[in-house]
Amino acid sequence: MDLDALRFGNFSKLGEAVTDWEQMTKNLATLKEDAERNLKGKADKANWSGVNATVTREFVDKTAAEFADAHTQADSITKILSDTRGELISYRTQLNNAIKRASDENMTVADTGDGTFAVMGNTRPDWASDPSGNTGATDQKKVEAYRNEIQSILTKATESDNSAAKVLRLLVDQAKYGFNDASYADRDGAAKAVATAEKLAQMAKKPDDMSLDDIATFNRMMERYHDDPLFAERFATRLGSKGALQFWTEMAYAHAGAKGSELKTMKDLQSNLSLTLATASFSDSDAMQGWKKDLLAETTTNFRAAKSPNPVGALGYQVISSLMHDGQYDTEFLDDYRKDLFKADKGAGDSNTDAR
Repeated sequence: MDLDALRFGNFSKLGEAVTDWEQMTKNLATLKEDAERNLKGKADKANWSGVNATVTREFVDKTAAEFADAHTQADSITKILSDTRGELISYRTQLNNAIKRASDENMTVADTGDGTFAVMGNTRPDWASDPSGNTGATDQKKVEAYRNEIQSILTKATESDNSAAKVLRLLVDQAKYGFNDASYADRDGAAKAVATAEKLAQMAKKPDDMSLDDIATFNRMMERYHDDPLFAERFATRLGSKGALQFWTEMAYAHAGAKGSELKTMKDLQSNLSLTLATASFSDSDAMQGWKKDLLAETTTNFRAAKSPNPVGALGYQVISSLMHDGQYDTEFLDDYRKDLFKADKGAGDSNTDAR
């Protein structure tokens, strides 16, 4: 964030947006309650029977759930926007205070364009020296101190602004139609979930570097976040479908024959991976749609650990099935996987069979 952009930032528009979203959240809370109590409640109590009753109840249940998800999403957006506005106003205050203190100590702070700024010490001309002979020269260490302080404020403000934009886009992208049930109390919570996902995905790309302690830490974070939609989607897409399968292949090979605590760690890893990918499967983001498509393309790929002397490993669908050990996956994705699995099985049994 540029110095002048924050220094002279007018966040009134953002404040108006927060107010609008707060009102929207209140209205949706009323609609959610009405849908739950009147729409769904009456449908549950109705003395219906037959196919139409089943279809109607399912429709009513889904409609009521959508109102609930709409309220949850609006509430998360409101809190993220409000939190971000409060942070940016705080950083603006800190920046202006720093500039004022620098000015009081005979320094000038100026925006120099393209995201840069300068802190300059002012020196009085000789004729303006005070009787003691002081020319007003500024200590260079003070200049550096103010430069570092101001840069730190701008860096934090930039991170606040960027992370808010990132999580809001991810939040909205989760559902192509309707709303999702991802709930966050503030920007920090959502941003931390995404940052943790990116960190764990990076770790999973280098499985040989992971000690048992690293895997235990990996598990703790996975266990904490595996039901978080933003975390799950970000982890899956950052690691990639092939990366996820290769990671589990490497882990299974490296810890084959594990016993005791090591075996428990690996069981926990399998479960946490399964639960995370299950949560991710419900995302409708473009990145996740690509992930699902790429995963299905790997069903007949031979996966083997890099250090394995055996050229034959496990087929993609065997690894995928192992990672579906726990969790509830998106039914549409499961149906696509089922079709690919049957096709692969038929192909293996009879290369002349045209699986349909």
